[in-house]
Amino acid sequence: MAKIIKINSQKPERKIIREAVRVLRRGGLVIFPTDTVYGLGASICFPKTLRKIYRIKKRSGKKPLVFLIGFKKDIRKFTNKLSNEAKKLVRDFWPGPLTLVFPSKKYKTIALRMPDHRITLGLIRGAGPLAVTSANLSGKKENVTLKAVENQLLKEADLCIDGGKVPRGTVSTVLDVTNHPFQVIREGCIKEKGLRKAVKGKN
Repeated sequence: MAKIIKINSQKPERKIIREAVRVLRRGGLVIFPTDTVYGLGASICFPKTLRKIYRIKKRSGKKPLVFLIGFKKDIRKFTNKLSNEAKKLVRDFWPGPLTLVFPSKKYKTIALRMPDHRITLGLIRGAGPLAVTSANLSGKKENVTLKAVENQLLKEADLCIDGGKVPRGTVSTVLDVTNHPFQVIREGCIKEKGLRKAVKGKN
């Protein structure tokens, strides 16, 4: 079973964040709270650990992981194609529960999100961008507490951060912004109507 550390979600203890960052920088796998549901993630710099995520979650290799970034400007590290529509969405909904699928420099497409959560941002800003998926077995319901996460995942992780119940408890909305107008891949916390209204507004 992985080491479990309790943390204050409102005022995260720096020493706990630093410990988790060290684990991530060594290629470790961490389970942690986000602004949507509990996540299972690793540094994007360790392909072996990313493959482990697919294996233990029993996730299809056809489903890419979301890359969580710590600053809006980090988008430019992954794509140089940012439409006016995408810029409006980033401006209005980041940080927050909105995942955007962009054309990619390295891959065909890439899913990026900047979360609105102190613990998650602390991990990202310390360890760099993280490849993340929800901390549940494929096909099972997403988890809003660490206690609900399957033992099968807990024992495979290197560290688990218990921040209590997450604020929203609903997955992020996912949009494909590779073309105009955007396409909704998955509706989650943010509803399509509000997104359409936002991109039609003034710059």
